[in-house]
Amino acid sequence: MKKKKIPKIGGIVKKENVKKAVVKANAAGNFIVENKTAFFVVGGIILGYMAIRKIQKGFNSVGEVFASDEVDFIKPVINPSSSNTTITSNDAVNIAKALLDAFNQKTAFHTPATDEKKIKEAFEKIKTGDDFKLVFNAFGLRKRMGGGTPTHYLDKKFADSYDLIYWLKAELDSYWDREVYNIVKQRVESAGLIF
Repeated sequence: MKKKKIPKIGGIVKKENVKKAVVKANAAGNFIVENKTAFFVVGGIILGYMAIRKIQKGFNSVGEVFASDEVDFIKPVINPSSSNTTITSNDAVNIAKALLDAFNQKTAFHTPATDEKKIKEAFEKIKTGDDFKLVFNAFGLRKRMGGGTPTHYLDKKFADSYDLIYWLKAELDSYWDREVYNIVKQRVESAGLIF
C-alpha cells in the first residue's frame, strides 16, 4: 500500500517551533491577565462611546420620522418689483421680525398669544403689494407649534415650518380681530396672493 503524502503548509512543523508558539501564547495570556483592568476600562470606553453615538442618532432620527415631506409644502414664487416698493430689504427683515415677535407674545401663564396692535403697526409700514412680497420673503418659513415658535428641543424636532400667510391666518380671527384682519387681507391680496 502506498503512503499518503501530507501536504506541507507553511513549512515543516518542528518541535522547536511548537514550543516557541506555546511560549508566546502563554506570554500574551499572562500579559492580558495581568492587565485585565486596563482592558476592561478601554473596552468600556469604546462600548460607551458607541452607545452614546447610537442614542444620539436615535434622537436625531425621531425628528426625521415625523418631519413633513417636501411635497407637503408648495413654495410660492414671489418676486417683488423693485420699482413698486417703498421699503428696503433691511426694513422688510425688521418688519418680519416684528411680526414674529407679535405672534409670540407671552401671557401671564407663559402661553403664546398674539399682539394685534403690533401686527397693525407692522402692516401700516407695508404700503404696497410688493412691500408685502419683500416681507414675505424675509419671513421665510418659521417653525410653529401650539400657537407660537417652539422653544424646547423636542418641540423643534416635531414642529412644521410655515410661511407668513399661514401664520397670519392662524393668528388673526376674522370676527374678533376684524379691523386688523381686513388690513392684512387687503395688503396680501394686493400682492396677488390668496388670504
